[in-house]
Amino acid sequence: MYYAALLRTSVDFFIIEEDMKRVVLIIGSLLILLAIPATIFLVMRNQEIRQRAAPATTLTLTPSALTKQVGDTFTLEVHMDTAANQVVAVQVSLAFDPTKLEAEWIHNGTMFPNILSSGVVGNGTASIQVGSTNTITPVTGTGLVATINMKALAGTTTPVTVKFATADTYVGALGEGSTNVLTSSTPSTITIGGGVVPTPSPTGNPSDTLTPTLSPTPESTDSATSSAVTIDSPTKDESIATQKPTIEGKAPPGSTVTIAVYSTQQITATVTADANGNWTYTIPNALETGPHTVVVAAQNPTTGQTETATLAFVVSNGTENGASGSAMPASGSVEPTILLLALGMILLLSGALAPVLIRNKS
Repeated sequence: MYYAALLRTSVDFFIIEEDMKRVVLIIGSLLILLAIPATIFLVMRNQEIRQRAAPATTLTLTPSALTKQVGDTFTLEVHMDTAANQVVAVQVSLAFDPTKLEAEWIHNGTMFPNILSSGVVGNGTASIQVGSTNTITPVTGTGLVATINMKALAGTTTPVTVKFATADTYVGALGEGSTNVLTSSTPSTITIGGGVVPTPSPTGNPSDTLTPTLSPTPESTDSATSSAVTIDSPTKDESIATQKPTIEGKAPPGSTVTIAVYSTQQITATVTADANGNWTYTIPNALETGPHTVVVAAQNPTTGQTETATLAFVVSNGTENGASGSAMPASGSVEPTILLLALGMILLLSGALAPVLIRNKS
């Protein structure tokens, strides 16, 4: 009897030990399963917060004011503060009085490593388009976007202004679609001394009438000629099922079109617009799911200026239009998913513990 009781006690202890191991294993597994949707939920919430960052980027020309003499050359710098935005592409367009100032060149700064469209200077204008390495590493913070070298042509009685052409200055950022996240820009004023020609006194026969011929001074405008470059497909913020979409648009006939697609790795290509101005390009490498930005640039043969177009689109997760692939729970459906998983875990835990409880009662 003693040995039978001891054996029964040992068996009961072994059963309890095995039950406890089973319970610990089940609880650990359930905690891990619960941690997965919770992590997904937190990551998606953080992404939503980043994507909801309101436009807040600013551009500033420095120095803000300076004095030069006729014939002097000087440099202005374009500085950016991205604030909460994650910037991937910038189109800088400057405007000024061509009778007083001349732009000699404009180069990219240290903030953006890629030149999407080389700097172009014209009569009272200067522009350049730069971008980040890819959308995985957008540009944030403050830094130098571009440098412009200028020459003083004529003296001034009042300072002249070099300012951003607001209609053609664009800053694109992640999570903002095609919205221009530039909220404000600060110009630079230049006072040019010397070279002011005094108004001549009339000479000759007093009976002669001197009628001066005045040439109007062109005013610096905030907007340049509307861009002849367009992106017609895909459309703004369109969701595309294919990972190798075809991009189509318009450009000056015969012009070379530079296309930059911001993906995990930047894709850059050039195509030629046909006689009707149509151009097309099919992306050769599969894009990852999520938002993408495409920037297109071409030189207008009439004006000599580089014109650009920018558009954002989204590559879907591949479950649309019969494509295969598993979809991540959409924003807004994570909470019910977590609740259902938690309920399932509770039921599973109850089923696992039931035999243990019944055995202990018996």
